[in-house]
Amino acid sequence: MTASLNFDDLRYMLAVAETGTTLAASKMLRVSQSTVSRRIAALEDALQVELFDKRRTGYFLTEAGSLLLAPAEAVRHAVDAFSGAVDSLSREISGTVRFTTNEVLGSFVLPRLIERLRQRHPGVKLEVDTTNVLRDLVGGEADVALRASPAPTQAGLVGVRLIEDYWSLYCSRSYSLRHGVPRRVEDLAGHAIIGIDAHVRGRPIFDWATKNFPAEVLLRHNSVPAVFTSVRNGVGVGFYSDFVAAGDPELVFCFRPPVPPAAEVWLVTDERLRHVPRVRAVMDVIKELVKETSGQRMAAAAVPA
Repeated sequence: MTASLNFDDLRYMLAVAETGTTLAASKMLRVSQSTVSRRIAALEDALQVELFDKRRTGYFLTEAGSLLLAPAEAVRHAVDAFSGAVDSLSREISGTVRFTTNEVLGSFVLPRLIERLRQRHPGVKLEVDTTNVLRDLVGGEADVALRASPAPTQAGLVGVRLIEDYWSLYCSRSYSLRHGVPRRVEDLAGHAIIGIDAHVRGRPIFDWATKNFPAEVLLRHNSVPAVFTSVRNGVGVGFYSDFVAAGDPELVFCFRPPVPPAAEVWLVTDERLRHVPRVRAVMDVIKELVKETSGQRMAAAAVPA
């Protein structure tokens, strides 16, 4: 019986017992009346007991329901106490976490990460190392890393792949209003193109650009952050990370070249730190933010510019 019992259904039993009707209980719980009725029926089915005498004038506890009312209230109090203990534990998490990431990911994730940590774990502080160098986490150079890189292979590291990051061609909204939006490679010839310096090689996305960008490139940068800045500021059309672009109203998606992902984004820590509360708190928030952003990206892709 207990294997099929959903303890959350006890909230519905208690609400109906307190208010006398499924309508009043639905308003208390902020759900539909049909949901309340369905959850009561599910609870009675799981217990194989009729809890309420269901009349046109309301729901009245049966003898069995009356006997179970006090234990159900005890369960609610226990759950409330457990939730309070969890909230207290979250507030008590404190200490400094040394976080490292590259400039692009840092500019995107850090403002949101800091704000959410302030709300959820005000005792947790960050020391941030923004660099393209992969810091040695096992050697103690940082606690947590957010990397655009292949899977970590160093002994002692544990990590989770958050996303595959595709790069597409974008322009700014102001640029699109002035010059339109290129939707295929043949359209690029009529646009101001922002390129990457010729020394950058070895990634399919850059090799594609070498073969398909027009000979006349308006501007060529020697760093990815500089390209992103120029694109967003309306200088022209260029590559941008789909992940970083997600939800940004200033960017307009043009098209995605037929190449593999430009990078994988990994969240990594030393295996000795993975269960340290302050480290776990930072990693959980980062995973949450990336999941939210991935959802925004899919929603944006479904809506034409």
